[in-house]
Amino acid sequence: KRCAEDPTGTTPPPMQTAVLADGGFGHARVRRADEQEEMAQMQPTSMAMAVPVAVAAPTAGRSQEEMVSLFGGLDGIEVAVRSDQHDSEGTYQFLSQVFQQQSTLMNPFGIATATRGSFSIKSTAEGNPEIATLCVATGDRFRGDMAAAIVLPDNTVLAQWSRSSRPTMISSGETDLPVSVFGAPYGKMQTSKWGMGHSYVDASGKGVRPRSHGCFQCKTYWCIASFCLFFPTCSIASIAIICCVMPGVPGLYDLKTTPDGPSVGLLKLWQQGGDISESSKIKLEITPGTDAQTRTAAALAALFMIADIFIDPPKGGNHGGGGAPHAAEMDR
Repeated sequence: KRCAEDPTGTTPPPMQTAVLADGGFGHARVRRADEQEEMAQMQPTSMAMAVPVAVAAPTAGRSQEEMVSLFGGLDGIEVAVRSDQHDSEGTYQFLSQVFQQQSTLMNPFGIATATRGSFSIKSTAEGNPEIATLCVATGDRFRGDMAAAIVLPDNTVLAQWSRSSRPTMISSGETDLPVSVFGAPYGKMQTSKWGMGHSYVDASGKGVRPRSHGCFQCKTYWCIASFCLFFPTCSIASIAIICCVMPGVPGLYDLKTTPDGPSVGLLKLWQQGGDISESSKIKLEITPGTDAQTRTAAALAALFMIADIFIDPPKGGNHGGGGAPHAAEMDR
């Protein structure tokens, strides 16, 4: 099911019909309207404006220790998102959004790209129980403004963070995003000045950052195998590897504790898609024996990373066999 779109093409669909990943890769179902009330304050009022977020007042009777109790006892989490251009896959709908807002250096054709969604945060334990929901909204995917929240099953906003613009190599933006838990300060999300290196850092300066394996990825080895088999198999094996094998091979990231600490686990990232839509999924695997605070920091860093991927600008190519990579994949 798809979110209903405004026929004018200038206002994104109301959050009451945001989509929620059902656990299948790239598939979604409609989440009930009463479960989206907490995200109402995060709706962008126009395509070109940043997403306004009203920081909730401290929730009476709720302790920030609930954050640690929620994520600190987990061995891992899974989140799947689908980045749809205008919540559609048709070329006609895509072209209908061109020149709908002011042209910029990052968006010369004035494509309207406001989007939002809510996605299940599931434990990797047996049965994959849903533990919370990740809600993300942006008014302009090229600009990179973000409003994100972690919502508990009782519809209480556990944590939230926001920014007005994404930092890139050619534009400035916010690199520190304060996190609030039940309306009170609780560390911050961080990126580099180029929008890379997603991490969570607590008040003491300690945190966790997913760090790419760089060129030592399984996809790299499959790509080498494809090249070596091109002539011996008249390109048949190469095409089979690129089209059938590589889309299912995840990118690997070590969960490094900062500053200069050891690795505490592994993050796997799957990405598939093309010009119009893209499906992404992360799986966080924590090393046994890791303390609860570090597990929580790793979960927050992973959620920040997948939220930023969801609002990444549209790009060409297919992540199974090439195309422009996300900034996280370029990080070393």
